[in-house]
Amino acid sequence: MKLHYPQITLRQFAFAYEDLPAFHAAYFMLMIVFAGIFDLGFFGVLIVAHIVLDFVKYRMILRHKIAHPLFAVFRESLADIALFMLAVCAVVYLNPMLPSIAVLTGSRQVHIIIMRGLAVLLPKFSILHHSLRIVFNAKEYLHTPYSQLHAHWSLAECIYLSILVLSIFTLILAPIILGIHVSEMQTMLMRQLIPWKV
Repeated sequence: MKLHYPQITLRQFAFAYEDLPAFHAAYFMLMIVFAGIFDLGFFGVLIVAHIVLDFVKYRMILRHKIAHPLFAVFRESLADIALFMLAVCAVVYLNPMLPSIAVLTGSRQVHIIIMRGLAVLLPKFSILHHSLRIVFNAKEYLHTPYSQLHAHWSLAECIYLSILVLSIFTLILAPIILGIHVSEMQTMLMRQLIPWKV
């Protein structure tokens, strides 16, 4: 008895891939792999590219006045910027080279390393996912203004704004809180943002 397997054309797959559980599993795994491979500097470049694209969208395509695009760009990129700054804070405050962490032994140091990994990996995963959604829907994205642009700030936006402000504040105070020199902090950040130059 000859078995017949269902066949799917490339066109059918293009319209139905979002309904396939295998696609979502593969997509999720690839996203984790890529988020782990690339350093924070790569994700900083993605955010800058997103900001530039948003400015082009609001200024040149949707023809908004100069002040409006700046506010719109900030609101659209707020989540990515806040998560990126959170990851930068994790790189500094949970760095295994810090004396307070280097003296830890066994499971305590492992817990710190896992916490640092998650605090860096999850924001990278979210930024990459957001960037890919823009790429896959570029035409629609460029002609559609941010849905919450004229609405009141949502709870999620307020949380992201709080994360951003706290991250910037704690980064400024990091040398004092951690008892390290500014140059040591810069080295920590450079290793994550542009490791090929360190």
